[in-house]
Amino acid sequence: MDQLELLKKDWKKQEADLPTLSYDELSKLIHKKSSSIVKWIFILSLLEFVIPHVIYLFMDNDKVNAEVDNLGLHNFNLIASILFYSVVLVFIYLFYKNYRTISANSNPKVLMQNIIKTRKTVKYYIWFMLTMIPIISIIIFYRAFNSPDFLEQIPEGTNIVSIWVLAIILILILVGIFWLFYRLIYGILLNRLKENYNELVSNGNGNL
Repeated sequence: MDQLELLKKDWKKQEADLPTLSYDELSKLIHKKSSSIVKWIFILSLLEFVIPHVIYLFMDNDKVNAEVDNLGLHNFNLIASILFYSVVLVFIYLFYKNYRTISANSNPKVLMQNIIKTRKTVKYYIWFMLTMIPIISIIIFYRAFNSPDFLEQIPEGTNIVSIWVLAIILILILVGIFWLFYRLIYGILLNRLKENYNELVSNGNGNL
């Protein structure tokens, strides 16, 4: 018998000595872990909403508002802000609702459904945020590039197409940075939820 077979035999012997969990015990453990993960998703969404506004308090708001008015974006800024805050607050409410639902019900089948629902909600939230960034950026750049103040600052003979290319590159970099942020923060939590879901499925053995 070679060394690999000896190792396998020894490992199986160790596994036999380890305590095993029943499906109900495993389900309760996964329920607790999933509830904690969804709670963190809710907390992170709150922090993501609150922190920029705290930073905004220390900015020169009058100057920012003056620039917005100068570009003729006052109405756009108002409409975009109402839309953005409304949608984000809805998502925060959904995250909280998902957390309450998962915390209140430990039935394996319902837990699996709630895990799927939570993962979809987070993905929709991420796609909304990543879509808003380029849309708002393009509109701001468009108005800036057509404002008299901006045109006066462009050196004579400068190709406006090259400026647009640079602007698009900057937008893509910005979207990429936010995508990496969401991938790192929410992606880790979503992967853990997926592992919990797969664990329930693989150990269900027809119990669901």
